Amino acid sequence: MRSAAIKAFVAVAYALSIALSLVVGLTGGYESPLVGLRFLSMFIPAVAVLIVNSAMNEDLEVDWIRLPLQYVPLALLLLPVVLHAAMLPVTAAYEGRLPWEAWLTPQSDGLYHTQRGWGALTFGGLVGRIFLDAVVGVTIVSILAFFEEVGWRAWLLPRLVARVGSRFAVMVTSVIWAVWHMPFGLSGIQHIDGVSPVALALTLPFGIFAAGLVIGWLWLRTESIWIVSLAHGALNNWGQYALKYMQFVRAPDWVVGGAGAIAVLILGTMLLTRGLERSDLERIAR
Repeated sequence: MRSAAIKAFVAVAYALSIALSLVVGLTGGYESPLVGLRFLSMFIPAVAVLIVNSAMNEDLEVDWIRLPLQYVPLALLLLPVVLHAAMLPVTAAYEGRLPWEAWLTPQSDGLYHTQRGWGALTFGGLVGRIFLDAVVGVTIVSILAFFEEVGWRAWLLPRLVARVGSRFAVMVTSVIWAVWHMPFGLSGIQHIDGVSPVALALTLPFGIFAAGLVIGWLWLRTESIWIVSLAHGALNNWGQYALKYMQFVRAPDWVVGGAGAIAVLILGTMLLTRGLERSDLERIAR
């Protein structure tokens, strides 16, 4: 029964992602008036869990109060720090410097005349607004990521662990999660300026797979829905945070992003091969 439930969950999650992608893609893609529906994509895994659990009498066995606080900094910072450590040097190599937006330089009046509706700010005011933007952003995105993690890490991963073992289960979950994003790239739900939908759909899953290894490792270590949701939210909101304040001229997005993805892949591989203790593997297998 559990094998059938796994297949049903994946089928439902993929069917819903394709349906949403068709709605957006056939009405204009990235420029569709319905592109705002892209936020619904993050609810799809949780919806798939509800459908499969109701139809096949499955349960979502999650310890909702488990929150090992020592892992909170790791969840928030591990992926963003590794991504920036790889991407910033590549950006500087192409550009000759880090190409910060012009408004991050103070004008003759000593103020920073921002272009994000923040007005003219002192240095302290600018730092405060950037900090607030980062905190609010990661909070909102982590809440949305929670619904994805209910499906991928809290429901699917433990079931695969029981069938194929912890490390291989993380890899399989990461592949399924990565390929699930392909319709979003093709339809314009996910978009990068200057990158064609086909190219995005073919390359984006590589980085998502790499991130899935790290988030899967965090689940094996903590079995905490809150920790993996924070890690997912930090990846989405802080993963390229510094680059949001830059204006690229020479550095290709795919090269900069590819450097980050390779760094995360190396990290995830190391964590899965060397960052698990026997107690982790035995606990999650039960």
